[in-house]
Amino acid sequence: MKGTFISIWNDGIEISTPAELNTETGELIIESVNVDGLDLDILINEKFIDENDDKYEVCPDCHCFIMRTVMSDGIGHTLNEIKVCSDPYCESNL
Repeated sequence: MKGTFISIWNDGIEISTPAELNTETGELIIESVNVDGLDLDILINEKFIDENDDKYEVCPDCHCFIMRTVMSDGIGHTLNEIKVCSDPYCESNL
């Protein structure tokens, strides 16, 4: 699925670049862009927006896969919705 990868930085700079999402694995293939001359300090957020304007949160640890919602056991007989990286080998899932 084609779309745009957007990274948002603490000084208000947004960098947009063409990207593709593998809908089976959740992996993003992001085109590199030249950011020379930009004073990029702290990364705030990353997202992928597809051609239909659907937004996907990007993993804050690996930066290469989207987050997906799963159900996790809660206290007692409850379930909680949590976000996990689509990459089962990402450090955030270990």
